[in-house]
Amino acid sequence: MLIARSLAFVGLLSAPLVSAALFPAKTEVKMIDGKGFNKVMSQNVTSVVAFVAPWCGYCQRMAPEYSKAAEALAPMVPLYAVDCDQDSNKRLCSEQGVQGFPTVKLYPRGGRSKPLSFDSGERTATNFFYWATRNIPHAIRRLDSVSEISGWTNEHAVKPRALLLSTSKDTPLMWKALGNKYKDTISFGILQDKSGKQAVKLGAEDSPTKDSKVLIYPPGSQKFIRFEGTLKYKQLNKYLGSVADGTVELPKQQERTDSSTMTPETSKSSEVVVGDATPLESTTALTSILASPVPSPHAFNAGGTEAPPDRREADATISVGGDATSSTSSSVPDATAAKGPDMEEGVLTEHTRDEL
Repeated sequence: MLIARSLAFVGLLSAPLVSAALFPAKTEVKMIDGKGFNKVMSQNVTSVVAFVAPWCGYCQRMAPEYSKAAEALAPMVPLYAVDCDQDSNKRLCSEQGVQGFPTVKLYPRGGRSKPLSFDSGERTATNFFYWATRNIPHAIRRLDSVSEISGWTNEHAVKPRALLLSTSKDTPLMWKALGNKYKDTISFGILQDKSGKQAVKLGAEDSPTKDSKVLIYPPGSQKFIRFEGTLKYKQLNKYLGSVADGTVELPKQQERTDSSTMTPETSKSSEVVVGDATPLESTTALTSILASPVPSPHAFNAGGTEAPPDRREADATISVGGDATSSTSSSVPDATAAKGPDMEEGVLTEHTRDEL
């Protein structure tokens, strides 16, 4: 009798322990339950949720790759997991249409948007990474020259406007994530400034410097405020949050000036140094993960639906696109890897660190 009770007690503990052990130690993947899921859905951010079962062989093989993708995407796109084998989570998994394991879904704007199912059989870090970054909704305006800034700021004069002078020709992942989170309250733009000459022309610098810069235009004003904090997600998110809710002190509406003709003297008078510039540690770069081929475009079909295999027969019915051992190998390419037809050049070097 004592042995039976001991075994029952061990059984009660085993489920959460197995679930926790599904992902590597110190993973960026966060296990959530129904309450945690509702909290995630209440946020206007793009997130990914994997619905798993600890006994599922495909879940076990996917876990290291999913964890690698979480490292590269955090904190801009958080990755979560739900253990559908726990009784308390079965209702949530049923409501989310989970019929086989693993089921991975992306929620573009939390509960405000329809989720997208990950339909590629190749559950690799590469596929998870590009699938997530390509499905972040945002309304970032790409500007081709300083002369276009005035028109853009006039068009959205009723709201604050955030302009990134970027050293890259591509839109960084962080800027996409912020553009999505605050798209209802702040207008976002981006202008390539690899040499730093555009910043000089605007009056943001006395001489060209090869670093990205963020300029904030208060509502109704054509004069910008230079964000002087560290260009990392946590600081920018905190600052833009205060801009969005009006708690940051911005200059009152001023007489509009054509931004394309602003001089260093006039623009410097409107610059404000934002404090709390303590650097933060960046997340592990995707380039630290071993190289493998970039997936073909058909692997990112977000509009389809997964076939509904029987719950306990998922391992035998879901295709992983090859040898079962192939998914355990590292799968994220370095910055020199070949690109797919619609892949942004340099995406890895720009998107895999927590800074602009």
